[in-house]
Amino acid sequence: MVMLYNMAMIIHMAMSNTNMARQIHAAGFERLLIETFRRIGGRVRQPARDAHPRPDLIIAARRKTYAIALKRSSEGRRDRLIPLLAQAVLQARAMASSLPGRAVPVAVVAAGRITPAAAAQAKQFGAQFAPETGIGLIDAQGLRVFAGHGLEMLDAQPARPIRRPRSAPAQRLPQLFSDLNSWLLKILLGQSIPEAALSIPRAPFRNASPLAKAARVSVMTASRFVRQLENEGFLNGRAESLELVRVKDLLERWAAANQRAFRDIPVRWIIKRDERQLMAALRSYAARGAGKVPVRCAAGLFAAADALGFGFVHGVPPYIYMESLDSDVIRRLGLSTDDAERRTDAYIRVPDNPEAVFRAAVVRDGLPVSDILQVWLDVSIHPARGREQADEIRQRVLRPLWSKPR
Repeated sequence: MVMLYNMAMIIHMAMSNTNMARQIHAAGFERLLIETFRRIGGRVRQPARDAHPRPDLIIAARRKTYAIALKRSSEGRRDRLIPLLAQAVLQARAMASSLPGRAVPVAVVAAGRITPAAAAQAKQFGAQFAPETGIGLIDAQGLRVFAGHGLEMLDAQPARPIRRPRSAPAQRLPQLFSDLNSWLLKILLGQSIPEAALSIPRAPFRNASPLAKAARVSVMTASRFVRQLENEGFLNGRAESLELVRVKDLLERWAAANQRAFRDIPVRWIIKRDERQLMAALRSYAARGAGKVPVRCAAGLFAAADALGFGFVHGVPPYIYMESLDSDVIRRLGLSTDDAERRTDAYIRVPDNPEAVFRAAVVRDGLPVSDILQVWLDVSIHPARGREQADEIRQRVLRPLWSKPR
């Protein structure tokens, strides 16, 4: 399932310890986190009853207030930790901004056992995509890894080394939801989605070769993608052309993987404007034509949902997808990054998967807009009623993809 904004209060976690196998409750990790902060004089503060969103923990320590979003993972692998960390970052930011004063957002992920390598990778993810947010990884073995806002002093190593498996690790397959794979997946999924909502080549594809040609990727890339779909049971082996099956499961896995694929930069108006004027500026920028703009841009998330006719949530700052940060383009859109953390009017989102985002984008009345599949992926984890917007798209666009008769 797509990661839910309100997590269940208790997550049962299987501990692969040679001496015991026990379950850790969510409250247990919360206590571990409180004890960790007490090493630097931390004390728990109670949030106001009407606080929304409500932090999992508020801890005061060293003249700072930390608004903490705590997530629990059933496993300590990188592919489980990072999606949860991305969600915790979003929640921690929202929680911190709802508190009086200048609270520090802290995203923490806990698991029964986390290897130092997986913790280091998650820490690197935080440093790259959320440098303004404190990051923490803790486990029941004693591992404590923190970064940002002076939290590194909380670091600790497990009481005893983690045993490495004797067997050689299985050979890793290419990531199913990599940038180009996501583009190819949009092509296969989107054949019945209206062209006004998704820009893709439309045709039946007998095998990887015609798919590669239509998608403008190498035959090797398409072949690997098709082979992995087959290996994981997502292709109908009896069909004459490439036909997806178990689409609901595939979409849920894709949504979970997408949670690590972005970096948001807050921006503010240079001169006070509104979302309508921002979309007009983006329309003017795009009018230069494909290949003539410095970087590709498109409206994203809720603004894109509105443009595509699926808007359901209002009042959220607009998001603009930008292929790479370019100060000249940001200024041309009437925006600035100066002092934007304090007064945020919009967000620039830099994707890890630019080809999947921009190749599938559509143009509505001259405005470049993220495609409907991308919008669904993006809003699914957004704390500002993102689940409701995602459900609207799910009912109107995605459900027919797995319920249509064969």
